[in-house]
Amino acid sequence: MGMGHFNLNRPVHLARRDAYFEVAVDVICRPVSDLDLESRIALAETTMFLLETSEKHAYFAVRSEDASQQENDFLHFLRLVSHNVQSFHSMMKHRAYLEAEESFLCSFLNTSPEDCALPAMHYQRRADDLFEGLWHALRQVFTPYRELQRQNIERMSEAEKDRYRIAYESIRQELATMISKDVPANTESTKD
Repeated sequence: MGMGHFNLNRPVHLARRDAYFEVAVDVICRPVSDLDLESRIALAETTMFLLETSEKHAYFAVRSEDASQQENDFLHFLRLVSHNVQSFHSMMKHRAYLEAEESFLCSFLNTSPEDCALPAMHYQRRADDLFEGLWHALRQVFTPYRELQRQNIERMSEAEKDRYRIAYESIRQELATMISKDVPANTESTKD
């Protein structure tokens, strides 16, 4: 693919980057303390999908000749956030493995479920620390993100602005439907 493809499709890539990122932040910012372990894992998996898709479109957008250094920095930020969510997911999965009735790890180590409980608690603490760091980073990103979004839109022609708006609104609507089905609400009591 030549540079022309990235220039031509830049408004759509930016729209998809922004829509997926914003929905990912909405999902991440839901309180997890009231969610059971399975719901936390589902939330992390949905967030990973959203961030990976946002990251992919951010990458395509920065391949354009019009990309700024701020866009490259935002792409790196997306990767950082995505890696944090992946780590959170891993910690929750490890905890689930240790707490399972027929834990393969407890079986392999020839230990009782009680002996597996302590490492499971450590995984939970690590996950909580990762999530706290993630929230801190996300609280700081909104001013520079909105400024980047504003600058990107200002540099577009009217036709490109229309393409951005249509793609952005379409994706946001599609994701709202998907998220309402896939992401658990905070109505369950915890198993913690």
